[in-house]
Amino acid sequence: MFLKSVAARLIAPVLISMVLLGILSAVTLRIETRVAGANATATDAETAMFQLAELRSVSRSLQRDALNLSTEDDPDERQVILNKFHKRLKIFGDELTALAEDYTGHVATPDYLNSQAQVREELAIVGRLANAGDRAGAMAHFRQRVRPAERLASKIADAKIDSLNGEVATLHARAEDIAERGRWILIGATVLLAITGLATGLFMALRTVVRPLHELRAAMGSLAEGQTDAVIPHGARDDEVGEMARSMAAFRDQLAQAEQAKAAQTTLIVDSIGRGLSSLAQGNLTARIDAPLDEPFARLKADFNGAMEALEAALALVADAAGGIRAGSMDIRQASDDLSQRTEQQAASLEETAAAVEEITATVCDAASGTAEAARAVERTRNDARDGGAVVDRARTAMGGIEQASTEIAEIIGVIDGIAFQTNLLALNAGVEAARAGDAGKGFAVVASEVRALAQRSAEAAHNVKARILASSDQVRAGVALVGETGDALDRINQGMAQIGALMTGIADDTARQANGMGHINTALLEMDGVTQQNAAMVEQATAAARNLAQEAEQLNDAVSRFRLTAPTSAPTSVMASRTASASPVHDVRRRAANDGGWSAF
Repeated sequence: MFLKSVAARLIAPVLISMVLLGILSAVTLRIETRVAGANATATDAETAMFQLAELRSVSRSLQRDALNLSTEDDPDERQVILNKFHKRLKIFGDELTALAEDYTGHVATPDYLNSQAQVREELAIVGRLANAGDRAGAMAHFRQRVRPAERLASKIADAKIDSLNGEVATLHARAEDIAERGRWILIGATVLLAITGLATGLFMALRTVVRPLHELRAAMGSLAEGQTDAVIPHGARDDEVGEMARSMAAFRDQLAQAEQAKAAQTTLIVDSIGRGLSSLAQGNLTARIDAPLDEPFARLKADFNGAMEALEAALALVADAAGGIRAGSMDIRQASDDLSQRTEQQAASLEETAAAVEEITATVCDAASGTAEAARAVERTRNDARDGGAVVDRARTAMGGIEQASTEIAEIIGVIDGIAFQTNLLALNAGVEAARAGDAGKGFAVVASEVRALAQRSAEAAHNVKARILASSDQVRAGVALVGETGDALDRINQGMAQIGALMTGIADDTARQANGMGHINTALLEMDGVTQQNAAMVEQATAAARNLAQEAEQLNDAVSRFRLTAPTSAPTSVMASRTASASPVHDVRRRAANDGGWSAF
């Protein structure tokens, strides 16, 4: 496994959640960048439409000035019109030059620039003819050269404007599609983040801490019941749980070895002393223990043989009683020593177990802190989503202002349409008056006809512009609705982030409760360690008492050896009973240790 500690396995879900959160932030930034790019391209297209409209407005102003130069009789007014004509002609040329120098193919095409340049040249010729006094030539040149060039330029401009309108609509649709896909991506990534963090945290906690501790607790229960062959799981792991399992396995092996050694030594002692006591019970005072015994049982062998030699001249009952007391004291002392040693080993194992559980508790606390930090990160993401909703609200308000401005422009175009209609009527009346005047009014009739045609074109242009503005108003209203839907989607995202924050807070609370439970386990282990230390002290006291009893039995044996009695007694029965009684406390202690409920509590 690549995670070799419980701490690493518990921290892994937090790291995974942070990585997924970073990926979610990157995806969000990418979506916002693409939407901003589409909106910027749409803005460029709208700017191009405005430039074409402005260039057309300057061209028509020049045409109007050229017609006025051809029809105006007042020299002063003609000079004013001529100055305006030259100024606008220069502006027109500068704009064409700027478009030609900064040509990108997006605003104006070469054929449009060429057609507008031809219109400018023809208008300049009309202006020169009118200024030279050749009004008829100026009017004829205007009809034959300027109008065809202007119609060609208008046709190209209309086609370009229609193309830009389609491009703007496509870009808006593309931005909406990107935003829609982004919303679904954000929702899916948020759900994936929640499911992954929760599933990984639960899986790692159950697999790394909860299930191994349950299995180790079952193994401890088996050891407490005296099963020295109980299987200790998770001994091959490299983490804290593996250390705990290996400590338990060592304790199990030591306990088994102690039980085997005790059983072998006890069998040997019982067999040897049993044969000697059997001979003694039959009246054979020459019986001796010949079996090799290790310390401290070798001393027991020597004492028994010496006692048998002394008992040849002593009262069998009293001597046997003294020997039984001595043997019992030695058994008690041996059992006390063994119990003391096992108790010390148990205390050491409990101390190591308590240390391991304390480290696990610290790790769970760190995991709780990491989960809380992840919950705070989710809360920050939720605040960012809420700020995005506020930006969408402001965008909705701005588009509402655009819609209102479009309505006002449509009203202004309506006024211009009315003015064009009145101008048409005036031109009609002027034509009627020129017809009444006869030959003297022919020139005025031509001017009235041109003014009427210009008024009609102005009315048509006003109708077209009004229709386009109304269409733009409809698109702006659609944009307002789409921005509203975007705000609603961001609100739903904000609610989803709030739910994720609640889930992360719940995970942090659960981890804190696990840390609290581990603290209770650690406290229980410390209490068990204290109880074990107290048991060790009590065993030491029992050992000291057994030594005192052995000394008193030795003194009693010395006192009996001074007597010379020949009356036979039932000493063998008494000695056997004494031996049996002396062995009972050891077995009772072992049974009490096997039935102790402290292990099951652990």
